[in-house]
Amino acid sequence: MLGKLGKLAFQISAFMAGRNGLDKLSVFLLVLVFIINGVNSFIRGAVPSVLLYAVSVAFLSLAVFRVVSKNIPKRRNENNVFLNVLDAFGFNESAHRLKNANKNLGLRLRYIGTHRFRKCRGCGEMLRLSKKRGKREFPCPRCGWRMKTRIWF
Repeated sequence: MLGKLGKLAFQISAFMAGRNGLDKLSVFLLVLVFIINGVNSFIRGAVPSVLLYAVSVAFLSLAVFRVVSKNIPKRRNENNVFLNVLDAFGFNESAHRLKNANKNLGLRLRYIGTHRFRKCRGCGEMLRLSKKRGKREFPCPRCGWRMKTRIWF
């Protein structure tokens, strides 16, 4: 027996069957809408505010259109062009580094009381060391580079 929320989820799922759904270009457009609206909240003039609002509504409409579109091959080609432009400007590498940095930050916070983290100078791998204080020498398990480090606290 489905509740009202489960029934709504089923109806949305049935509606979205055979449609494009979210892709990176749609997510980019939605983030752009939020950024434009955030900037718009600081603008005092009526004309610039209305213009920014119109631009954000246009981007939002385009994002919603892309999500519910049934012309999947055309939307996929648009998304591939967008991804190629990101690759040409090097944004995918930056996004990958940012994702890994956030992953490492989560690990650092999880093990803050028991471990310290150091980056291998040979391969760049993030290594987790026990919190034992003092000078230490250890090999990287990935590349074998012998590292010396000091853990202060």
